[in-house]
Amino acid sequence: MPLNVISNVASHTAQRYLSNTQDAATSSIAKLSAGTRVLTAKDDAASLAIGSRLAAEIAGEKQAQVNATQATSLLQIADGALSKVNDILVRLKTLAVQAGSGQLSSTERGALNTEYQSLLSEVDRVATATTFNGVSLVNGQSTTTTSLNAQSATNNKVEAADGFASIVFDSTVGAATVKASYDSTTNVLTLTNLTSGVSQGVNIGSTAIATNATQTVNFSTVGATVTLNAAFDKSTSIAPTNSFTLGGSGTGTISAVSVKTATISTSLLSLAAISGNINATAAAAAVFTIGAFSGSVDLTSTGTKAVTLTNAGASFTLNFSVGTAFANSGTTSTISVGDLGALVFGQAATSNATSFSFKLGTGTTANVDDVTVSVSAASISALGLTGTSVSGSDKTNADTASTAISAAIITLNTARAGIGAAQNRLQFASDNLATSLQNNEAARSNLLDLDVAAEISKFTSLQVLSQIGISTLAQANQLTQGLTKLFQ
Repeated sequence: MPLNVISNVASHTAQRYLSNTQDAATSSIAKLSAGTRVLTAKDDAASLAIGSRLAAEIAGEKQAQVNATQATSLLQIADGALSKVNDILVRLKTLAVQAGSGQLSSTERGALNTEYQSLLSEVDRVATATTFNGVSLVNGQSTTTTSLNAQSATNNKVEAADGFASIVFDSTVGAATVKASYDSTTNVLTLTNLTSGVSQGVNIGSTAIATNATQTVNFSTVGATVTLNAAFDKSTSIAPTNSFTLGGSGTGTISAVSVKTATISTSLLSLAAISGNINATAAAAAVFTIGAFSGSVDLTSTGTKAVTLTNAGASFTLNFSVGTAFANSGTTSTISVGDLGALVFGQAATSNATSFSFKLGTGTTANVDDVTVSVSAASISALGLTGTSVSGSDKTNADTASTAISAAIITLNTARAGIGAAQNRLQFASDNLATSLQNNEAARSNLLDLDVAAEISKFTSLQVLSQIGISTLAQANQLTQGLTKLFQ
């Protein structure tokens, strides 16, 4: 290699290797500081991808363990309530057996019944008051089915396309027919329960509902909650009617007042614009017929009348007034049931169990990642004790109550057995999550965590190399100094 003063190749070579050693040492320090061997994707792209997925799985499993623990706490609260109800049932059984004995008079049985009824009330109170995070546990579950009535195209109507996402009735409402109307000037949405006659208006504001958003409107007086979506136009009024006419060639006049439902049925959803007839040949028992529904009523006197029309267990009621009495010579009259307006049919019912779905997995597969547990209700109606007593002049009521209490105890113990089984299942699920969590953590650790001992050894080696590199660089820089002696 020629000697020159322009380029010092040895120095450049030493600098390059020293730079590489210092970069490696810097990376080693970073890994030791972070405790991980994969700082960026370039360190190990595959390990980073797999490890990141495992880290997300581990975080989900940790939360699933928390969910299992909270689910167990929920069930323990429910079981505690059922345990107290069982104690009450034992006392009720004692009172029933005592009241069933012949040495007692009605007075003594009345005294026993005072405690009996008080304890029944306590059962309902416990069922209502037992909650977890505000959710009732042993009071049953209110379920509601609703549907929007089909209306004629000419009526200002309410339907799902108008932004009514759902309507939910309180469990105390039962079967109901509700008419909805909206005043865009005052922004008041009004619900009228045509069954009870109760009406309530709520100002819902003028701000439009955003896309994919909803607005919940609570009608506490009516006992219903309406959910509106973005399709609801707050600038357009909805003013439905529920009027219709009854008339024809028969003797007498009728003016309609209202329609009420006694039993909800999907067959009632076609009430709009149906024609029927009144056969008043025998006016004292005139037959009203609308579609497949029929019922009889006396039209020989004036005043307010009501006729219930039934069909295969379903029914609805027409309320009307008779202005001029019908004679027996009256002929069949035509009923013209016009557009009944914007009616929402719904029926609320209370189930004797409440279902809870616990997320015990990290996915969304039903019956795999979600575990559903049903908790039976402990109210007096669910236990079959409604209307029971131990009063009376003989043991009849007491014996009836005693039989009902024995059945209630069996029902309650079955419910507690179900809760116990669910708790055991949750415990096994929690144990399985712990095992899975441990193994996933080990797998993630193998991929991403740093072997500190090995990395320190590597760093020590790099430190030595760095020191040697610095020394070698100094020696390389000394090589060109020897050329100056040639000029002497």
